[in-house]
Amino acid sequence: MQDILTYAKDNITSFEQGGVSSNEIRIFTYKGKKYILKTPLMAGDKLSPFWLMMRNIFYFTFEKQNSDFENVYKALKDNPHIPVSPFVIADEEAMIFEFVKGSSWDKDEFPKGKENAYRLGQYVGYNHQILHKNCGILGTEDVKDFFSIALLHMEECINAHWNSEEMIDKKVRAFFRKLKERHFKSSKYSLIMVDMCADQFLYDGENIAACVDLDAYVIGPVEWELSFLHKQVEDWESFTAGYETYQRMPALNELSDFFFFIMALNSYGNKVEIDDYWSVFFTESF
Repeated sequence: MQDILTYAKDNITSFEQGGVSSNEIRIFTYKGKKYILKTPLMAGDKLSPFWLMMRNIFYFTFEKQNSDFENVYKALKDNPHIPVSPFVIADEEAMIFEFVKGSSWDKDEFPKGKENAYRLGQYVGYNHQILHKNCGILGTEDVKDFFSIALLHMEECINAHWNSEEMIDKKVRAFFRKLKERHFKSSKYSLIMVDMCADQFLYDGENIAACVDLDAYVIGPVEWELSFLHKQVEDWESFTAGYETYQRMPALNELSDFFFFIMALNSYGNKVEIDDYWSVFFTESF
């Protein structure tokens, strides 16, 4: 497998350009088979607010995740409900996957498709079966006090970026003061995708075909992933039925504010987003 990685890195500029987001995507053929090459752009200190949050809370870096990505792939590849991109090889600088056919979906909300909600519930429920003691990168899991670390990150982010006398900044600080007064405890730490949404999957028409964006899988509170899915899956009853194939759906109300808020803080480059959209989740608290 090392041969294909060497070939890909040596010839990257000649490959077909795919999408560009947290990774640069290249499509290439090697010995008659089609592959995807992903090279992370969020490396070193060149991090977006989201990936800075991932580093601060989960001790995540692409360099560390890529080096031990086999751990994540082993945990996902046998999920019987939705396939994931077949992983080939990686190092700190690049990852290679087999090419998967399908159409992209450019919205966060999942299409109804054929039993998408139920299958997605089963897929996530399967991933949440195993209880972990700590959070962090799968296999390392060195985040021992998740909520304390998350609160510290929020406070540092607010002090740096939400510190003006503008009304939205005042609202954010007021909500955070109230948040710190509450006690939070997750029902369990398991394998989650922190930024789970529909555009990380490929589709056959509107039917989910495969999960192809595996970047942000870490061990974390299951309520984080479920809170966002609750917004993105219209048929929550079917999702819950699928999820409860494996375990009961945990209560989300107490923790959803925490996770919506921590993600909302990442929008400090465009505060209209938090004012017009995210604030609906915590307006009553001001």
